[in-house]
Amino acid sequence: MINRSNIAKSRYKTTFLLRPVQGIEDKMDEVLECIFWRKPELSIPALKFLDSLKETEGIDDSFWEEFCKHVEITRGQYDSIIKKLRGSGLIYKRDGTWKLSDDFEVFLESITEATKRWRGRL
Repeated sequence: MINRSNIAKSRYKTTFLLRPVQGIEDKMDEVLECIFWRKPELSIPALKFLDSLKETEGIDDSFWEEFCKHVEITRGQYDSIIKKLRGSGLIYKRDGTWKLSDDFEVFLESITEATKRWRGRL
């Protein structure tokens, strides 16, 4: 987990589409569709980027050009993907290297705890 005190809390954020009736069938691509709801086609290369991060200790920021060629996206689309993944707390950058973050899960767990506490279920 990253040290949140080093990051301005309002600097990185994004919109997440809630689908409480439809739900998520335990698939990361469906989670990403909720993050990339305005441009769902970007959820596919976003998942490939996350999969690449999962397989490594991190990816250098200079990897963008190779990644764009591999998944056939533009630099602008890559920047949009990074902005959304970073804003949602799925990734962070340290010393020029992208890494997976658990901030997304921590945030969602805090929402669940708050609603359970409000309902008196905790």
